[in-house]
Amino acid sequence: MDDLQTWRGRFADDILGDSALLRRALEIIRRVAGCGSSVLLSGETGTGKELFARAVHRASPRASKPFIAVNCAAIPEHLIESELFGHVRGAFTGASAPRAGRFAAADGGTLFLDEVAELPLSAQAKLLRVLEQRSLCPVGSDLEIGVDVRVVTATHRDLEDMVSRGTFRADLYFRLSVVPLELPPLRARGGDIELLAAAATRRVAQRGGRLVGLDRSAHAALRAYPWPGNVRELNHVIERATVLADAETLSAADLLLGDTAAPVALVPPPPAPPLPPTTDDATLDLRTAIEGLERRMIREALQRSSGNRTEAAALLGLNRTTLVEKLRRYG
Repeated sequence: MDDLQTWRGRFADDILGDSALLRRALEIIRRVAGCGSSVLLSGETGTGKELFARAVHRASPRASKPFIAVNCAAIPEHLIESELFGHVRGAFTGASAPRAGRFAAADGGTLFLDEVAELPLSAQAKLLRVLEQRSLCPVGSDLEIGVDVRVVTATHRDLEDMVSRGTFRADLYFRLSVVPLELPPLRARGGDIELLAAAATRRVAQRGGRLVGLDRSAHAALRAYPWPGNVRELNHVIERATVLADAETLSAADLLLGDTAAPVALVPPPPAPPLPPTTDDATLDLRTAIEGLERRMIREALQRSSGNRTEAAALLGLNRTTLVEKLRRYG
């Protein structure tokens, strides 16, 4: 633990929290940072995937070289290959000058491809070739250019499901997921929520706002809310409440959470799942009853997430590996 704390202080001091799930994720990053293996970060939006990617880079032998982040979802499909691999003059309409792509910019360092699931199949094929050959051809050129780049990728989508549907290449998936790591959702991180909220109030104060505290009702509301937007949503909630509230201490009434724009403390919790029916002559087999309830809850989570296993696992408060094991067990 001391080794992890020391490492964290040097390379990941911007990743806040002390929950078991977060420490486990940091330990995995600590172990793989020094090697050159590809890392695939999965998890819900707002869980801090770029922070983890930067920690991998800072703790690696490539730390003195560039860290280049690319949001694949923000680049138009017809420009993605030029953006990643560069182009020569005249390669397409509007290419009035040659341009080095993001791979060339990250040479010797780390390239972080966020939302990698949004890459079109044509770009996936070229990306795979670059990773395997360690060289690329800019758009419109036949000249091979060598590149030395470590690739870290991230997605909130279920890539295994996309592979099965043919929308993501299986060979690329295996190449990117040498070290897969699913980041925990905020609602599963317990006391980290209060710690992150306090840090958010300090950041607001540092930018010229007021330094406010949180009372017991606010802490209870923060714990009860499911945080679909995770840490990013928490930061926005705290900043909004700080700006709008008059008091020096925020209460639950100041935290307008969720689509209802009502304090979460005033929103009734969802009903608990019903217990399995029994009859007077039914065997009181606890294990069978629990397995039956677990099956129904897993089925409901998969229905709500349209079959997305990562989202279903988050709804159930499980990690994705545990959910997959249960799916295999129950067939």
